[in-house]
This record gives sequence, C-alpha cells and structure tokens, in this order.
Amino acid sequence: MAGYAPSTVAAIESQHLLPSEDFAKNIDKAFDTDGHFERLQLLVDATCVLPWFRDLVETERKAVSIQTYESYVIPGLLQTEDYARHAVSATRPRLSDEEIQRAVALRMTRQEILNQESPPRLWAIIDESVLRREVGGKEVMRDQCDHLLTMGQRPHIAIQIIPDTRGVTCSYGRDFMILTFNSTNKKPRPPMAYIEDMRTARYVREQDEVGVYSTAFDYLRSSAIDDQQSADLIRGYRDERYV
Repeated sequence: MAGYAPSTVAAIESQHLLPSEDFAKNIDKAFDTDGHFERLQLLVDATCVLPWFRDLVETERKAVSIQTYESYVIPGLLQTEDYARHAVSATRPRLSDEEIQRAVALRMTRQEILNQESPPRLWAIIDESVLRREVGGKEVMRDQCDHLLTMGQRPHIAIQIIPDTRGVTCSYGRDFMILTFNSTNKKPRPPMAYIEDMRTARYVREQDEVGVYSTAFDYLRSSAIDDQQSADLIRGYRDERYV
C-alpha cells in the first residue's frame, strides 16, 4: 500500500533503517492518518541524526554522481551492517548501545539511494590499507569483501583500489567526497565537495576550491588499478587473509 518492499518496512520496524520523509507520507496516505507518521518522522529525524549528517543524507539523495575517496575505512555507502557497527563502536568518548544502533541505522538508511530506481553513479577509490585493516574480525571482513565484490558488479558503481606499492598519493590520505547534481536553466546547481572531521563536517561550494578536489580525485583515479584488478585484489584479501 505504501509502495515499499516488505523487507524495507521490516527493517524500519526493527530499527535497522530510519524512515524517510517520503516513507512517512506514503504511510499516512495508506492509513489515512492525517500527517501523524510524518510528524513522527520529523521527531525521529531530529533526535537521531546530527544536523550536519542530516544535510549529507538529503544531499546524497539529490545527487546524480558521487565520487568518494577513503584511506582509513570502507566508504559508508558500501559498508555492511556489521562493519559499520564495529567502525562506529571505535568512537571516543564511547557511545551507548542505543547511540551505536542509531548510527548504524542511519548508515544503512543512506545506502537506500543505491537501490532506488534511478540511483546516483558512485565512484569509490579506496586505499589498499583499508582492506588490510581488520575491523570486527575475519568474518566481518570476509563479508565486507564479498559485499564490495557484489556492489562493484552493479553498472552504476565503480570501485578502485590504490595499491600500497603506489606510495604517497596527492591527497595524503585525506578523505573527501564530490557530489554532482542535475541542473536546469531555471535552477542551476553546481557540484560541491564534502569533508568530514571527527565530530563535524564541512561543505565546499566555492567552485575554484571544488575544482581542486575534482583534480585530486582524477589524480587518485590514475593511481588506482582498474575495476577488474581491484576486484581481484579484494578477492585475494577475502580468500587468503580473511579465511
């Protein structure tokens, strides 16, 4: 009735996903509840999501292309639930179990954009050291490698690895993301860069500075091995290191 798969509804009911505004509106329409669920969704959003991270979720939903570089962990859009839980658990001061669950649910909710009818193009460049860093144990890492291999087969997703043998790269391990949007004559929307810190984040909208990040991404891409070679490297870690 709401236009969502039963698995998605079950994930929201069990707190593995956070409800989106569209989900709440559709539920209100299905049950004729006069905005009740939409008001609840606003409350959930306000209490579960940091303001700067809420902006990222909404921005990603509007993007047609996402380019991301990570040097320390698997990009959030490609993390498994178990990997995300162990990554979030490393936060200091330590989070409560409830806070960890909310953070993991939010990361899983972000990934919904990759399953929508017209998903954004995702280009992820990852340092090899990310694959070598054992997060949550061998089983978690093996599942994470499997997930990367599966996601990398989708036509709108490219995953490339920069081998350790390439040495120092132009970003010196500083993570960033570039988001591109559809523009119309009436409402042009230029690309922006997103840089996340330990407890906050910064959006770069000045186009000369965004251009610096775009150039850096091009150089990182030239340092990375191609999609098939990257998949072979991921498969090697899965089958040889995480058995």
